[in-house]
Amino acid sequence: MAKKKTQTRKQRKEAAARRQVAQGGGKAAAAPAPKTPVRKTAARKPARKQPNAIERFIRETRGELQKVSWPTREEAWRLTVVVTAVTIFMAAFLGLFDWVFTKLFALILG
Repeated sequence: MAKKKTQTRKQRKEAAARRQVAQGGGKAAAAPAPKTPVRKTAARKPARKQPNAIERFIRETRGELQKVSWPTREEAWRLTVVVTAVTIFMAAFLGLFDWVFTKLFALILG
């Protein structure tokens, strides 16, 4: 079974013009008609409603959160312990420096 050859709109118009010339009803050297935009009024699609900024923000945020590589429960627990330990260490370190400088200025100022 042979596949049917499809033609473009331009090819169909040219073929119709050749047939008309061959039948004697058309111009011998038919100039192509100027292209005018074709407007379809009956089959126009309704305009899509654009989402407002808040809806778009929420949709994009959900999309980005789906791309995140979330840690396992064990990793989250381990990282929480590390952050807590570093925070306690830094608080003690800064507290010690504060105490030393307080005593030093009290000694100097009298």
